[in-house]
Amino acid sequence: MARVEIDLPERFSFSTEIQVRMSDVNMAGHVGSETFLSFLNEAQLQFIKEIDFYNSLPEGVAFINADSAIIYKAESFHGDILKIDVAANDFHKYGCDIVFRITNKKTEGEIAIAKSGMLFFDYNKKKVVEIPDEAKRQLEK
Repeated sequence: MARVEIDLPERFSFSTEIQVRMSDVNMAGHVGSETFLSFLNEAQLQFIKEIDFYNSLPEGVAFINADSAIIYKAESFHGDILKIDVAANDFHKYGCDIVFRITNKKTEGEIAIAKSGMLFFDYNKKKVVEIPDEAKRQLEK
């Protein structure tokens, strides 16, 4: 079986922390896969807001998720504080990847690495469009 591979950058441009709530834990007693995706979406939103990204997009153009992948390294439990590092990389004509490294703040152990393949989509034209120059500059910071 082919395994997912995710290339992480040497340096991440943004970090945030999320505390695991009781509602984030599944019946097996640890954070479930669907919750990790929610954590990644929250970290990505915080990253996008931090760089004031939405102001760089032309009217009608959005930054949409094309795919996601998560590689799990360890479990996470209620009360853990997760540090989520975020960066943009692997740029191409129509988008880029947003990559994540999740670690346990207390133990510094790696919990997961992940990526979201992102595209620029023009809702007025109903099609994928090239990365706006200013948007790319902001993501590359």
